Amino acid sequence: MPQKHLRKQLRKQRLNLTKRERNYHALQAYRQLSKLNKYKHGTKVGLFLDAFGELPTQPIADWAKRHGFELYLPVVIHADKVLKFIKISQYTLKNNRLITHKLGMQQPAYGNMISAKQLDLLFMPLVALDKKGNRMGMGGGFYDKTLAKCKNKPVKIGWAYNFQLVERLDVNTWDIGLDMAILPSQKLRFRRYLNP
Repeated sequence: MPQKHLRKQLRKQRLNLTKRERNYHALQAYRQLSKLNKYKHGTKVGLFLDAFGELPTQPIADWAKRHGFELYLPVVIHADKVLKFIKISQYTLKNNRLITHKLGMQQPAYGNMISAKQLDLLFMPLVALDKKGNRMGMGGGFYDKTLAKCKNKPVKIGWAYNFQLVERLDVNTWDIGLDMAILPSQKLRFRRYLNP
């Protein structure tokens, strides 16, 4: 299936889920997070706020709180620049002081910004991923630009529904792959992207 059609189909499939279905799948994915057990108190975790039918990210915040991790949300400064990340104080994502960016996503209104390479883990939004760890992003290229110069950190984690996993994606030279993915049914590790 051509990438354009795949993108449209998967976006539609996400948006057609009810809130109850989304929360059910997110709870199943939360259970997979327990397999990420090597990280310590103070680990810096970047995550996005679900806004376009993505798998809800509140369970990541709940998991982070349970382990004493620090949470950071992405901030779009300008359309052609890399993302920066701002630490948030509330683990209930909707309780933070957020503004809506003109691209439609919510982001922190203010705070000290850090770069992606200062994060330990980064949960990334996606439309699709394949069995080799290739990722079809949301279409803006923000994560590809942001992570282009990040070699060892952060660990890049896809957070997605089971149906977003496809056999194979066509990739471009600038596409940044995933190190692992958390789905409701499984945790996937893509060794090709992880340093030994």
